[in-house]
Amino acid sequence: MQILAFNGSPRSQGNTSAIVASMLEGARSRGTQTTEVRLHDINFKGCLGCLGCRKNPGFCSAKDELSPYLEAIKTCTGMVLGCPIYMYRLSGQMKLFVDRIYSLYANLPQGGYKSMVPPGKTYALAISQGAPDPVQYQKSIMYLTGMTGSGLGMDVVGKIVHTDSAEKPATGNQELLEQAFDIGRKMVR
Repeated sequence: MQILAFNGSPRSQGNTSAIVASMLEGARSRGTQTTEVRLHDINFKGCLGCLGCRKNPGFCSAKDELSPYLEAIKTCTGMVLGCPIYMYRLSGQMKLFVDRIYSLYANLPQGGYKSMVPPGKTYALAISQGAPDPVQYQKSIMYLTGMTGSGLGMDVVGKIVHTDSAEKPATGNQELLEQAFDIGRKMVR
């Protein structure tokens, strides 16, 4: 079993990173292995628009440091996505990643898409935002969950939207980190 986390925050000690770390700690407490991919630290590009994945569904034609992790999504048992909200939207790193997820969808002859990710995987989301209103950025959050979690056929087991992060950092919020830990435990079946 392996839980794979994609962290879209450029801040290794920031709010999103603290929440993701607690989720992964919870998963490890149940005896599973975890891998965290810090998108800011790897060399990758967004979708090239080459449509190679339409000819070979489930495989991205772009080859870079993200490539092995896109393949690992197919074999992991669960996936965590962590993302701060910057300028009302996902971080740039996360948007590039989400665009590459397109390769994991196949076109259906009658229209629409089918996930190329095997079923039965768990999914959790960790969002951190400076705004105090938890619903202010729901469109971005729903987009992220829909494209990378439920859209790929994963079972969404938990979501944290950490608000007012500048005034109330995640690192000092034991209740929040315990909630993240519990979500990580639920990811292991």
